[in-house]
Amino acid sequence: MPATPKPLAARFAEFTVHETFHGKPAPAVITRAEERRYRTVLREGAGEGPNFAGHFTIVQWGCGTNCWQAAVVDAKTGNIYPLPSIRHPGMDYFESDWLHFRRDSRLLIMCTNCREWLIWNCDQHYFVWNGMDFEEIQREPRHDPHGH
Repeated sequence: MPATPKPLAARFAEFTVHETFHGKPAPAVITRAEERRYRTVLREGAGEGPNFAGHFTIVQWGCGTNCWQAAVVDAKTGNIYPLPSIRHPGMDYFESDWLHFRRDSRLLIMCTNCREWLIWNCDQHYFVWNGMDFEEIQREPRHDPHGH
């Protein structure tokens, strides 16, 4: 995952969490067919502990050149939640070029449709996690300062 660009960092502070999980994370609870396909990476990722919204772990795996899939695992319960789907409506997984998130924030920034793998040259989708699902709060289309 790339470093968080400075303009995005301020946004994370708007959605801080005050609860952080300390302890051994619960094992991932695999229930859906899509989760069974990625069970090894989900179980290993969940074991690394929280990296998002206090007690959740965003587990990511590659799906091709500059493409990522991911899921959210609750470190307390092991329950798995899908990330929002931008490219594949109605499917129980998503694809993204970049994800930006922090352990102390409920904000997730998903970058899609990137050109030249540059953050400023992507569509950015801003989501807030409510503990069980994501709500899209903002969408910014690609901005290319060079006019490409």
